[in-house]
Amino acid sequence: MRFLGIFFLVMGLSATAAMAEGPAPASAEQKQKSPEQQAMDQLAEAGLRQALQAIQRSGGLYPFGLIQSGETVRAVGYSGEKADAPSAEEWAQGLFMQLRKIGKEQPDIELMGLFRLHDITAENGEKVTGVWAQVDHRGVRPWVIFLPLLKNDEGKHELGDMVYYATEQPLFEKSGE
Repeated sequence: MRFLGIFFLVMGLSATAAMAEGPAPASAEQKQKSPEQQAMDQLAEAGLRQALQAIQRSGGLYPFGLIQSGETVRAVGYSGEKADAPSAEEWAQGLFMQLRKIGKEQPDIELMGLFRLHDITAENGEKVTGVWAQVDHRGVRPWVIFLPLLKNDEGKHELGDMVYYATEQPLFEKSGE
């Protein structure tokens, strides 16, 4: 069996200050959300920002996770040799299981997110690639965000409208699972 190394990298991200300029004022929508949901939004924003930066730098994205305990956010990613790396799909599945294990073994972890590229088929039958993010908090239902990367008339990608939906596949194992 291949050795899949996991590394934890303190990324200097803060749960309360997702932007370097400081936290943005709360919108009316944010004020209606629970503190857990607001924390999920902040983790998702940080992860999506990291994913888009990786795509801009390298033209692709290898799946990674973010875990949060208190104010500390850490990245979880593949750390083995590039030549030995599993496919992005295989790694995403393995990373999902690794995040579940971390959540089970470390009760101080409050939030987790998994970020990867994903393809969907649009209503017109065209394939659309985007960033897929699953974010989970111990206290509320997990959800998924899909941020499409749409080709414009010049052949360059631009961000589409985010799609949010709840999921029945939590990163945190619930009792009885």
